[in-house]
Amino acid sequence: MSMPDADVKVAENVANLIQPIRDDLMSGAAEIALRAITVYQSVLSGEQKSPEQLKSNLTFTAKSLIDAQPAMAPLFHLGNDILMAIENGTTVEDIQNRCTDALTNFEKTLCASASTIADIAYDLIDPGELIFAYSFSSTVVSALLNARARGRFFRVVCTEARPSMEGRKLASRLASGGIEVIHTFDNAMGLVLGNCSAAFMGCDCIARPGVVNKVGSWMLAVACRELNVPLYALSGTEKFVTDERLFEFEKHERPGVEVWDNTPKGVAVLNQQFDLVPFSLLTGLVTEKGILKESDIEPYVSNVSVHRSLTLAAI
Repeated sequence: MSMPDADVKVAENVANLIQPIRDDLMSGAAEIALRAITVYQSVLSGEQKSPEQLKSNLTFTAKSLIDAQPAMAPLFHLGNDILMAIENGTTVEDIQNRCTDALTNFEKTLCASASTIADIAYDLIDPGELIFAYSFSSTVVSALLNARARGRFFRVVCTEARPSMEGRKLASRLASGGIEVIHTFDNAMGLVLGNCSAAFMGCDCIARPGVVNKVGSWMLAVACRELNVPLYALSGTEKFVTDERLFEFEKHERPGVEVWDNTPKGVAVLNQQFDLVPFSLLTGLVTEKGILKESDIEPYVSNVSVHRSLTLAAI
């Protein structure tokens, strides 16, 4: 039996709930994934006509959330977990219970992962030193605030991360946690980076070719190599994806008007949001499993299982 289309009212409600996530250019992937859990909970708590209709509504929700932020691997895996969970659901109650368990496990894993990464990163932050942090990552923020809460004094330097200015959100969050922050513009990266003992960045997805993160990350990685500054990407293993999907994420582009409104005739604005940092430019990938090197990642990539509804051919 083929599944019916998503309920019209449910689809409208989901679209409204997802819009703030779609418009969010400031938050990191893990933070957005936690917000997405509430969208699934809203669908699950609504009136259900049949098991088949609920499955259709959840499939629509998963695809809509992934489409809202296609570069965010945790959103993809959350949707994938939901679709795997409902695959063999037979009644509405059974499907609701399966989804609730999947959402609870995902949230617990995400939060526990960030905590473990913060503890591992503590040893990478030298007392009294200057740490460079790029763009906004809730995992990086958690690591830096954890170190400060444990009594380690250090300063952080960050840049704006144009065009969305995520660096300002990063600076504000760290300063509110008692960390002294130096904030400057992106073009000054090379001027301040040489004074840092280490550089931290988050990432949105990981596969064999490297990690995808906010555009400018590759520039940071090259600068770190030239200045002999260790560069660490902080990320949970939930951000591993297949190589094919990694390159789809990397292609993600935003409207040029976000960079320059009312451009002169003949001027085209490129607003690429992400770029790829190969593992050869990273000192290490800090995960809840430890600090990984390129030679360590194969088991994580090869074990990625994708529901048939979320394959690139299906989408």
